[in-house]
Amino acid sequence: MTRLLRIFLLFLCGTLWADTPFPAAYTERIDTLSKRHPNWRFLPYPIDDLDWEAILKKECTPGWNLVVHSSWAPGTWRAKGLKNYTPYYDKRMKPYDSGIYYQASREAIAYFLDPRNFLNEIDIFMFEALHFSERSHTVEAVEVALEGSFMANARPDTEWQCYSELLVEVGRQYDISPVFLAGRLKSEQGMGSDQSRGTIGDALWALHADADGKTDDGRIIWGGIYTRTNASTAAILASGKAHYNGYYNLFNMDACGSGVFEIRYNAYREATAPLTVRNHLGPWDSQRKAIIGGALKMRERYIDTHRHTRYFQKFSVCPEAGESRWSQYMQNLAAPLIEARTAFRAAERLSDLDTARTFVIPVYRGMPETPAPDPAEGQSVYSADN
Repeated sequence: MTRLLRIFLLFLCGTLWADTPFPAAYTERIDTLSKRHPNWRFLPYPIDDLDWEAILKKECTPGWNLVVHSSWAPGTWRAKGLKNYTPYYDKRMKPYDSGIYYQASREAIAYFLDPRNFLNEIDIFMFEALHFSERSHTVEAVEVALEGSFMANARPDTEWQCYSELLVEVGRQYDISPVFLAGRLKSEQGMGSDQSRGTIGDALWALHADADGKTDDGRIIWGGIYTRTNASTAAILASGKAHYNGYYNLFNMDACGSGVFEIRYNAYREATAPLTVRNHLGPWDSQRKAIIGGALKMRERYIDTHRHTRYFQKFSVCPEAGESRWSQYMQNLAAPLIEARTAFRAAERLSDLDTARTFVIPVYRGMPETPAPDPAEGQSVYSADN
């Protein structure tokens, strides 16, 4: 889809949505934000083919929404002597992914799914339309978004550009917010991983050599179709370590699985997959190619298919997405909130909060009269900033 067509569709949809008023439960907070930031535009996005309860039930599918139990516990819960307890996870469920994620509780999913909980100046950025803005999306703004990651004030290997300069270039080319891309990269890579260093082969061999089945930080190595001694694992190792080194997957595209070994291997598979080679600048044998190709895939797979906000990339609820509906980008329940706060911080630091922005906010049919309550009672770092 061309940029001109996308702008036209956004304008058309915005015109249509603008004729649909927000429900009363939304309007007071949106009016407050409108008065504080008159250049901000708020568009309701009606989700009316299914009601709230049906969508909440769907989002409670095991494995769709996960929380990191050891880092979510507010101090008052720890004080109760409940080790690693968080009010957000479902204690009846087994660990997921690499062993540090747990199924979120129904109450937690309802809380994060309910847009009314996040209609404040900071968290509203989870509903921001993810298109490029020449005024707001500067190298300086992207550097702020990258703070606390290995990409801050740094350059990809063998590149003359900083990560921030590369992301602005990519954002302009593909009409994607580079602040959003920076926040996603920071969320996925932090201070770096084998996917960002090109050392997936080293990681696979080190994981196989670990006899107790857990990494030093307690993550589960084996799961799904891979065990330390089965034929599936042996087939991977037969290719040799060097076969897997030198490939990158900084957005962690399709890097998922039932253990760390499978996650690392799937990151490699995506970086070298025939579709990646054909359509997304693959194989991703440099950090630059992984960023450009990953951003292009992000646009085509998500932004162009009605997952054009941070919220909709987590909760892929738009009926217009067709076959892509329910195909979320990430499992981390708090991801849109974390990335929203990164975007707000970048705008605030550069005194750019009053720039024109568009926020697309879902409105569900049959919502409860009052917003879904926070299971952490406002005491978690991921509680809404109200």
